[in-house]
Amino acid sequence: MAARFTLVQHFAAPLADVLAARERRFEDPSRHEGLKKQEVLERRQEGNVIVTRRAFSLADKLPDPLRKWVPSDFLQLTETARFDTATSTNQFEVIYDKNPDRLRINGTTHYIAEGPQSTRREYDIQVAVNMPIVGGIVENQIAGLFRKSIEKDHEILQEILARKS
Repeated sequence: MAARFTLVQHFAAPLADVLAARERRFEDPSRHEGLKKQEVLERRQEGNVIVTRRAFSLADKLPDPLRKWVPSDFLQLTETARFDTATSTNQFEVIYDKNPDRLRINGTTHYIAEGPQSTRREYDIQVAVNMPIVGGIVENQIAGLFRKSIEKDHEILQEILARKS
């Protein structure tokens, strides 16, 4: 059984400004404490879609008692994100490359203009871990980590938008 969560966030800024801030947040990650460290493996444009592949680790985020049940490299992950600039929708998949059937995170993010100075961001994320005994616990831990990361990302985007004003 997968762990699933949704999250809705609001910005007091036009959609175009929020999307621009979304792009700028990774220009200098050292300026943003809490932004997960990652390596961009590939970034390409396919028509209206920007495809980005990133590698990152959540290994240091798992509580110590749980780590002994999880292979040491299990949380070395690869994300493939497809951001459609025409619909302002991001679809992403995060996998454990060595065995994608063991860990898979799927999500969709919609950026929606609510008005001239208001934007809403909606997340729908599902975390599936196929691991005996501790799979459900690991799913919930990862879902919690993703939620915290998204909340931190919201703060960072708010800071970027405030500097623009």
